[in-house]
Amino acid sequence: MRILRSPKLTVAALAAALFLLAAVGGPSPLPGPAAASAAACPGADSSPRQISSAQASRLVVCLVNNERRKHGLKRVGASASLVRAASGHSEHMQRTNCFDHVCPGEAPLTGRYVRADYIPCNCSWGAAENIAWGPRGDGSPRSIVNAWMRSAPHRSNILNGAFRDVGVGVRWGSPDKTGARAGTYTLDFGYRR
Repeated sequence: MRILRSPKLTVAALAAALFLLAAVGGPSPLPGPAAASAAACPGADSSPRQISSAQASRLVVCLVNNERRKHGLKRVGASASLVRAASGHSEHMQRTNCFDHVCPGEAPLTGRYVRADYIPCNCSWGAAENIAWGPRGDGSPRSIVNAWMRSAPHRSNILNGAFRDVGVGVRWGSPDKTGARAGTYTLDFGYRR
């Protein structure tokens, strides 16, 4: 993660790795206390279209907070502004058949945060983003979060104690086929101080 600094501004840059979930194996069984944490997010194993995209978004936040709790970190809360930014990016990826942090005709992450009214602020702030997509069972909220946790740059964003706000945008379909039984996810992180 690259950090840019200015007198009143700190920006955590985007996670550099692109991650195609289909190349990663499914989740491993959860023993003991981890199973209890997983139970706190009922429906997290649902494949795309078995639940609504809004339910999938809430489940991602639940699962991310379970991971943060396991590592002694405070939970993140959903920010309406970041939900707008993340949802817009997932939609744009599908509309342009692009799987990237910046697709053709789209502003970079900070521009999307400005448009969603998360920034600017008279404060220090930070931003990061995870993206993923997966077909069928690999597109479930749990599979997506587990895959991010197995990827160093994505895991770093999830376990960054500075972040307090998140927004999740889920669209059913893949970046290259809107009607596919797949899920496309954007997870935007932020803090303002």
